[in-house]
Order: sequence, then structure tokens, then C-alpha cells
Amino acid sequence: MQSKTMTETLNCELDPLPLLGGSHETEFEKRRGVSHTELRDGFAQVHVTQLVGEVMPARLAVLQAVAQVQVSIDFLKLTPTGLSFLVPSDKAAVVETALAGTDARFSVRRDRSIVMIHAVNIRDEEGLIALVMREAIAAGTTIDHVGDMHDRLLLVVSEADAVRLQSRLQARLDEESHAH
Repeated sequence: MQSKTMTETLNCELDPLPLLGGSHETEFEKRRGVSHTELRDGFAQVHVTQLVGEVMPARLAVLQAVAQVQVSIDFLKLTPTGLSFLVPSDKAAVVETALAGTDARFSVRRDRSIVMIHAVNIRDEEGLIALVMREAIAAGTTIDHVGDMHDRLLLVVSEADAVRLQSRLQARLDEESHAH
């Protein structure tokens, strides 16, 4: 009995269709443009300004105070005289108490939401970020923070404006996708 080589075994025993897609195709590249919008509620935004002394050590003291009360932060943004970040709404009072023990001047805006606009390579799609921002501004929404990633744009807004903004953006983006 002659033994088969590894290549002969693979060629005989494996059906190449499932590996090559066959009738079960896998989509590797997503459609360009906006795929959907998403809304996340339940945040408070903390703004720390006019830090005393050197900015870097003062920022570190603020972050250490928040870390000591074991509160997770999102959307950290450094400013020339301070920083800002989001915390879960139910942790806002804990963060206020922690920051009251520092030399930092701060404010906390409660009832914040994140409106996310998902789009593959959003930074590379000419005019897409501008379109989203134009619609958000035209809606009269006060935008507290803008962040972008390779596949989404994030807008921090008041919970009172979030649903209306998300609906407006989704409608406008649907309109744009049908026009192309």
C-alpha cells in the first residue's frame, strides 16, 4: 500500500469550494459610506480648567483622583489649561467629590449622550465628516465633543438633543446614499 503525499491528501480530501467562498461568500470589504447611526445614553461630561501650577502634573493629579475612586473615563481630551472627559452618569457625584479634593476648577454636565455615525474609512470619504457636522450644526445641537476613529464619528451632545440629532443624521445620510 502506497502512502499519499501531503499534497495528494489535501487535494483529495479537501473540498476547495468552502475555502474559496463557494456558495457561502464572506464579505471582506464593507460598503463605503455610512452604514448606520447609534445612540448611547448615560454619560456626564467633566471639564477641568485653569489648572494651578504646571499643566502636566496638575492633569495627572486630576486623573489620579478619578482613578482612586475607580471610575472609568472615556473621550479624554487635553486642553491648553486642563482636560475633559466622560464618565458614567451614575458616577458623576463620586467624581465631583473626588475633584473637590484637588485644586482643579471643574464643571460637570449631566445627561450627555454619544451619537455615533458608523462608516468604514470615514476619514477617507471626501466631505463625509463635513456633511455630518453641517447637519449637526444646522439642527441647532450644541456639540460638547467630537471624536473620530477610522470607522466612526462620535458626537457628545445633551440627551435632550440626541434622539432628534440621530434621526436627522440618519435621514440625511439615507438620502445621500440613495442619491448615489
